[in-house]
Amino acid sequence: MNVGAQVNPGSEDATSFQALRRHPMSKRGKLTVENYGATMPLIGEAVQKPPFYYRDMEMMFITYITDTEAALKWLPDVLDLPEPALATIVVGRYESTTFGGYNEAIIFIHAEFKGEIVSYTPALFTDSEAPLIGGREIWGFAKKLAHIEIKHESEVMMGTVERPLGNRLLTASMRKVTPVADMKMPLAVSLKMIPCATENPRPALAQLIGTNFDLVPQVCSNGLPDIWSGPGSVHFNTPSAIDPWYRLPVREVVRCVAGRFDATLGYGKILAEL
Repeated sequence: MNVGAQVNPGSEDATSFQALRRHPMSKRGKLTVENYGATMPLIGEAVQKPPFYYRDMEMMFITYITDTEAALKWLPDVLDLPEPALATIVVGRYESTTFGGYNEAIIFIHAEFKGEIVSYTPALFTDSEAPLIGGREIWGFAKKLAHIEIKHESEVMMGTVERPLGNRLLTASMRKVTPVADMKMPLAVSLKMIPCATENPRPALAQLIGTNFDLVPQVCSNGLPDIWSGPGSVHFNTPSAIDPWYRLPVREVVRCVAGRFDATLGYGKILAEL
């Protein structure tokens, strides 16, 4: 149909795409797998391929003993749970990354995969679109958008998460006291799941993904790494059925660490097909 042509509302042209065809021949599309973008949309990718680079990350880690049965309910059946059951809340402000600057909150369970200590991440929050898309599509990190803030008042560092705005899900706080020599991160494990487009109850894809995210501490002017331990706490303010982080309850805080880091986030590896 020519641009600007008049169409009778009662005619076939007004209701049928088939009627728009004026030539009997068809041509095959030219977009092949080799030409796909790194992420969707395939014709204009949302984010590029790894690696992604991080500079000047301010992060706080609150590790606590949680309920064993609650942790087991969230843990994939190919992972084991050491006891006592430990979970860690991470709140971070990432000033400069190739995703752009953003804030993030993470909850992970300390687990084992074939005897190796790993950190299994059932849920994350971010406040920016690019890391949400990249995290979900590439590594299967289960991210949602939320309002995340890190602030300092007097000697206290505090991180908060609200979703939606005004509904406080958690508050983490600590005081920096003692220098820490280094910060070794275990393999980050995520469950990458893509639902099936049909009524098949099984997902189209389910993979356990392992990703190295090694933190390189920034160094203070006195030569010490900018990593600190000290007293702290984490509190789940509002029980939310939509974002049920509170179901990993805090029994006892065992370690609080904060620091500034650089890092590189590269490709992951498939640990298991589920």
